[in-house]
Amino acid sequence: MLRQLIFRCADKFLELYGNYRHANLVKSLRFCGARVSISPDARIWGTDGVTLEDDVGINAFTHIFGAGGVHIGARTRISTGCSIASITHSEQIATRDRGIVAPVAIEEDCWLGTGAIVLPGVRIGRGSIVGAGAVVTKDIPPLSLAVGVPARVVRQINP
Repeated sequence: MLRQLIFRCADKFLELYGNYRHANLVKSLRFCGARVSISPDARIWGTDGVTLEDDVGINAFTHIFGAGGVHIGARTRISTGCSIASITHSEQIATRDRGIVAPVAIEEDCWLGTGAIVLPGVRIGRGSIVGAGAVVTKDIPPLSLAVGVPARVVRQINP
């Protein structure tokens, strides 16, 4: 009986802490639209550079490095284990410790498959799909399916 009470109290505490943590994350973003879902297991660094439009979904184990600016358009889905980076480093050894800002824009109605990686300076066009495990190194046009390493467009998508 006491054991059950302890577990119920612990569960309630974890629920309240999760809600508190989520509320603080949302407040720290540059902009966060309505009905945004961010998994408690997702991580966002440089939150003041991140804009999330309405109905965005970010799943577990996704990492967003937003210091250089990351915009994610409405109704975009980001699957588990994705990585989005908006800052990189110089190739030269002497200046490698300084960050280079390169904003990322993912337009509305996109879908990033499990484990997709979006590198700095990339724009993913409206309605596009990035396949699981793809590494996006260049812009993806609207309504395109891009797969592979590096990601390349394999066909257009009918809206």
